[in-house]
Amino acid sequence: MQLKISSITNLTDARFFSAIGAHYLGFNFDVLNENNISIAQAKEIIQWLHEPVIIGEFGKHQTKEEIEFIAKQMELNEIQIPFEHPQKNELAFDKFLILDLKSTVDSRQSTDYFVLKINSDDIENIDLKNFISTHKVFLETDFTKDNIQQIIKTLQPFGIQITCRKEEKAGFSFVDEYAELLEMIGFS
Repeated sequence: MQLKISSITNLTDARFFSAIGAHYLGFNFDVLNENNISIAQAKEIIQWLHEPVIIGEFGKHQTKEEIEFIAKQMELNEIQIPFEHPQKNELAFDKFLILDLKSTVDSRQSTDYFVLKINSDDIENIDLKNFISTHKVFLETDFTKDNIQQIIKTLQPFGIQITCRKEEKAGFSFVDEYAELLEMIGFS
């Protein structure tokens, strides 16, 4: 199973997730998102990491030109955008498309990965199970020590996405909480 991290805003989180073997590290460049980061800050963090695969995360309102500009500055090959992004088919990147259970996806939809945001009580949904079994899906939910193993065992996703929380103050990260969860599923 693969691990994707979203909305990294500090070096502590980035180094922790890089060290435990996260497959993808996401930086949010949407200025309307509370977890956004500047190009300069992201570059400063990335220089401390060993060969990370970086995902640029963008909002529905961001234009193809803005995304391409940031992607060029960051040397990105992969991006994450909402499924409803009006220019998604014009963006020549490997894509992670964000969905929720209400989104309708044409089975011929051409994308590399989906990020599906679910509630933990959705795990018995047969349509969800069928979708996950036929697509490369990263699940995102409020993972806890009580539900993470059951969700993964029941749905068997391609991967999971964990969205970082902002530091309360410099140097105070949630790394210990992340580590405890990830150790339960074999990342440590």
